[in-house]
Amino acid sequence: MTVPPAPDNALARLWSPPLACGVAALAFFAWAVAQRLPYPHELEWMEGALADHAWRVANGLPLYCAPSPEHVPFLYAPLPFWLGGLGIALGLDGITALRLLSLGCTIATAMLVGHWVRMASGRFLPGFVASGLWLAGYGWLAWWFDLARNDTLFVFLCAIAAYTLRYGGRRAWLWAAGLATLALLAKQSALMWLPAVGVGALCLDWRLGLRFGLACVGLMGAALGALHLGSDGWSTFWLFEMPQRHGWVGDRKLGFWTEDLRPMLPLVLLALLGCAQQWRAGGTARKDALFVAAFGAGGVVTSWFSRLHIGGFDNVLMYGFAATCVLGPLAAAQLSRRLQAVGVALLLAQFVWLGERALHRAPMRTLLPSAAHAQAHEELRAFVQAQNGPVWIPGHGHVATRAGKGTGAHGQAIFDLMQLLPKQPDGMFDLAALVDRSRLQGLSPKGRAAIEALLDGTAAALRERRFAAVVIDEVGAHAFLALFAAGLVGADGALGTADDPYVRLPGRMLSEPAAIAPLLGYDVHSPYALVPR
Repeated sequence: MTVPPAPDNALARLWSPPLACGVAALAFFAWAVAQRLPYPHELEWMEGALADHAWRVANGLPLYCAPSPEHVPFLYAPLPFWLGGLGIALGLDGITALRLLSLGCTIATAMLVGHWVRMASGRFLPGFVASGLWLAGYGWLAWWFDLARNDTLFVFLCAIAAYTLRYGGRRAWLWAAGLATLALLAKQSALMWLPAVGVGALCLDWRLGLRFGLACVGLMGAALGALHLGSDGWSTFWLFEMPQRHGWVGDRKLGFWTEDLRPMLPLVLLALLGCAQQWRAGGTARKDALFVAAFGAGGVVTSWFSRLHIGGFDNVLMYGFAATCVLGPLAAAQLSRRLQAVGVALLLAQFVWLGERALHRAPMRTLLPSAAHAQAHEELRAFVQAQNGPVWIPGHGHVATRAGKGTGAHGQAIFDLMQLLPKQPDGMFDLAALVDRSRLQGLSPKGRAAIEALLDGTAAALRERRFAAVVIDEVGAHAFLALFAAGLVGADGALGTADDPYVRLPGRMLSEPAAIAPLLGYDVHSPYALVPR
């Protein structure tokens, strides 16, 4: 590919407005992270539960196993938990360890995006603007970049695998395949994005693409096979069988393209314009255009399919956004001098649009926790620490673990498992299957074993009063009683009688019960406690 000459002063001035926006995005991101990173409580409703998974790794407990009231595995790949467990073993708090991992990957992605654009364009300013654009997506993407989640790790590994494949030198295919395997171990969605990258590699050089594909098959097969054998098949069940049982969000089939993708439309238009120009140039430029187009299309399609999946929140849009943060600024830098002003204007419009979307999210409410939020968590922690034994809190992970009161299955993991239950005509779970196990005949052996293990294990634990307290939320976790009623009733078979093994504590547990609701995610709050009678 022909590298454009260094920009003159006029072009440098032309790029000054988006450069200033990039600096502002970096400054805001640094300010926000400084407030959020040390915050000891959940900002998003699954952060604590993911920290509990990392805690299991640090303590030598299995991630993928038969479910129990103490642990129901999430449908997430293990690499974030392995790395978080390492952080816990080194003395970090679980949530802090995972947030540091996400933050590090966000910064690494910003640097990689900028470096990629600089390498391909031969110019510094477009690269810095690309890095700034990625950070400017922080608010639009629901402040996800520093949360204790796995998405930024996945994005970084996919992006660096693609970059290595293009610029990694003689053994690029091998290093890229290793990074691609790590991406799969970060999130199964790699199986949607990376095949597109492989197609792009075939367009660059069929030998490169073939070697990359064969190495990926070998390394990924070995990694998944080791997980399968080491977990007696449970890893395959949780990572691949369970997600297939989840439904689809029908309105996102078209809504993704007309609504979700709209905030990054300037980048998409720039990417299409840049690829068209490179295609017309022919030769090596055409091959490069096909490679970056495959990388970008793979990211966007991965976002689309993830958004279609039930539970696909705004965070999944970051896959396509990261790819277009490479393609858009690169295209603007490679446009002719006559068209470059149009490209820069589109980049500036992208910054403005992302800023508007961030403001639309009411940043002070969803970005920074209130004093009441912190106080509610401290009050809950004080209650847990006062108990004489393990405490199960399905709606608020890591609280019991921090207090040395054991772990309990998280509500989201339980809900995911309940997706295996037969559905009624109105789409609701057939709760009769919890009693009549013959209704579970259509499940796989592992699926039926999982449902029965959780139901029977929970019923036994509750009847035997193994938990010193079970903390349920009035809002968001009320289904707990319906799911596990068999363990909460006494010999008379009726819930709410004097024979029940647990009784509800009177009064309010928190001074402001609704204040404990997470800033992002499922709305769960107003907890109360069941304690042994």
